[in-house]
Amino acid sequence: MSAALGRLPNAPLAYVLAQVRFEPFLEIEKQIPALQGVLRERYPRFRRFERAGFDIVWDDETPSPCVQPALSRHWELATATNHEGVVVQQDSLIFHATAYEDHEQFGQAWRWVMQRAGEHLPNLFVNRIGLRYINLILPSAGEIPAAYVVDRLRCDPDPRIPYRSHRGLTAAEYQLGEGRGDLAVRYSRGMGPPTLPPDLTGLSLHPSESMQRALTVDAQQPTAVLDIDRFMTLGVVYAADPLAELFRPMHEEISAVFKALTTDHAHTVWKGVPPL
Repeated sequence: MSAALGRLPNAPLAYVLAQVRFEPFLEIEKQIPALQGVLRERYPRFRRFERAGFDIVWDDETPSPCVQPALSRHWELATATNHEGVVVQQDSLIFHATAYEDHEQFGQAWRWVMQRAGEHLPNLFVNRIGLRYINLILPSAGEIPAAYVVDRLRCDPDPRIPYRSHRGLTAAEYQLGEGRGDLAVRYSRGMGPPTLPPDLTGLSLHPSESMQRALTVDAQQPTAVLDIDRFMTLGVVYAADPLAELFRPMHEEISAVFKALTTDHAHTVWKGVPPL
């Protein structure tokens, strides 16, 4: 397996996540030992996490909302290199990677995980699926992220405003039509080493090459994050193979959007072609 995501030598892709969400399975913990048993040959690393939180309870018997402490658990399995893994939660199955050869390899591994999960997590009812790609845009010295993305994404600082640092955000969500789901694009521009979006912090996988390159970026260097999220609302009984087939066109759409939102200059740099 390559240490990079994709086949471009300087690929900006940092992290890929696929998810199947289902109605909460309250006794899922009882199934974890058997599921780990069939996944551990490919994913020998195992971690169990607990997170403290609160639930707001408000029903016909309580005149006002009641806040109660709650404890959530999830389980993570990963490859020996810790570049690819599975996250099992009470209401979702996640497959994520910080390294892979290409989407075909990723899709095949994800299908295999879904098949094994279907054998050990019975009677799931799926309400949503999603595929998300996070790209870290690290311009060459003397360049800014605007050279790598199309103008409609730009959220550059206003030169008339004196500033010490700057962060900008462009976000859009598209409803793709009846039964096709949605596409969300978030582009954030800042300075210094970029990081994953806030809802993805606490990543337990080994950092991708793009993430490691980001750590070496100068604090005054403008950088950006391009986050493309494709998702669909469903209401179906869990079946691994039909679900896996839905992810292929979702990836093709994300790929087309990525190419449409990035410049020819960006593609040249990411291919490793020296500047003229």
